[in-house]
Amino acid sequence: MQLTSEDQKELETILSIVIQQIPSYTNMVNASINSWDVNADDCIFGMVYHSFITKSTEYLQNKLTDIEQEANVELIFEIMNSVSDVFNNKVAEIKQKTVASSLG
Repeated sequence: MQLTSEDQKELETILSIVIQQIPSYTNMVNASINSWDVNADDCIFGMVYHSFITKSTEYLQNKLTDIEQEANVELIFEIMNSVSDVFNNKVAEIKQKTVASSLG
């Protein structure tokens, strides 16, 4: 399965939706930070990453099911590389929005 430009746009859309959740993640972390021994920005960044990986993997698994293609190791690595590329292209934006959200 080759990821199409449509798939690429869908992954970017998923990531944009997740990035929009940063204020909610910030509120959740700030409500609990007193009992955690973690850097809040790192925690929020991890929440964004986890949410994106979960949602993009679900999208791609559904696509594989729709086209009735069986996943193999090579395909899974190709998919995960594509997902990682989309995320890595937005790391600076994610960090910027995380810091901005933390500042208020």
